[in-house]
Amino acid sequence: MWILFRFLSGLYLKNFFIIFFSLLSFYIGIDLLVNFNSLPHSANLTLLYIFFLMCSAIAYVLPLSLVFAFVLAFISMIRANELVSLYALGLSKNKVIFFPFLWAVFFCFVFIGLNFTSFAYASQYKSSIIRNGTLIKQSGEAFLKLNDDFVYIQKIENGQNALKEVTIFHIKEGNLTSFTKAQKAEFKDNAWFLENGSVSMLPQEYKLGATGLERNEFENIQSLKDFKPKIIENLANQSGYSLSDIFESFKVLRAQNINTDNLKIVLYKFVIMPFFAPFVMLILYFFFPVISRFVNLAFVAFTSFVILLLVWGMLFLLSRLSENGVLQAELGIILPIIVLAFYSGFLSYKHR
Repeated sequence: MWILFRFLSGLYLKNFFIIFFSLLSFYIGIDLLVNFNSLPHSANLTLLYIFFLMCSAIAYVLPLSLVFAFVLAFISMIRANELVSLYALGLSKNKVIFFPFLWAVFFCFVFIGLNFTSFAYASQYKSSIIRNGTLIKQSGEAFLKLNDDFVYIQKIENGQNALKEVTIFHIKEGNLTSFTKAQKAEFKDNAWFLENGSVSMLPQEYKLGATGLERNEFENIQSLKDFKPKIIENLANQSGYSLSDIFESFKVLRAQNINTDNLKIVLYKFVIMPFFAPFVMLILYFFFPVISRFVNLAFVAFTSFVILLLVWGMLFLLSRLSENGVLQAELGIILPIIVLAFYSGFLSYKHR
């Protein structure tokens, strides 16, 4: 079994890394040709742009590379009569495909794990360099809800855990009771510290002779606990989510009874979508010929590539329809992957 593992893994991984880095280089080259005039006149920012471009391209390149590598590896085995030799040794079809399939699933989990880190913000950083000529950009206005409070933010300093010109409207039983204004806010110790502002208390009773508007100045007060900076940035920009941000945002938005469909779509695209590649790889494998004597292997490879691109394009189209609200995320993203999984499982069971 160890010899089989080394042989199949070595052949598959060699083809995978060659195709992966080739497609990655092609993607980067095309993007640089399109956006060359928009790049800042800074070598450091240009190198950072290429790095973030490479990270953002992995989401598109990885699934294609997994299946392309499998097709080329097994076509070469069929041409050299190595596949029929493995079958002649008594190995079942499932045993032969097991290790390449396992590697494909492993790389999908690696991709999911990367999206728990700052890797998920690569596309946002890349766009910031092109549009603003800097790695960190400032977001515009935002109006958000937290529990019974409404928060207006004039400017969000992304990546610096800071806000400018913050106004918090405190609501009780549907009525505005007070509002807090601050020139600046910084996130420390899981809470926001408002600086250089004032708290205005509205009167409880609006009648002649009652206490009027009260206004108290402050230098530093604590507010908006657990409302983390990345959640604010993502709600304002609707982009650049990591999986950690998604889970934290779910807690906040559900507590506010706010629609979480956009978060679910991003979550499904990160966690569910990559697995279409191993399932398509498994389905194609069971239709491959055993020997090359009676088939045209070039046509088999071409047909496999076309099927892969059609499936990938259809899944991408369904995910875009889900993002635009035409389809439910479960129907546009999860259901097609489940269909592929069940069909590949059926073929695997049939050839056990």
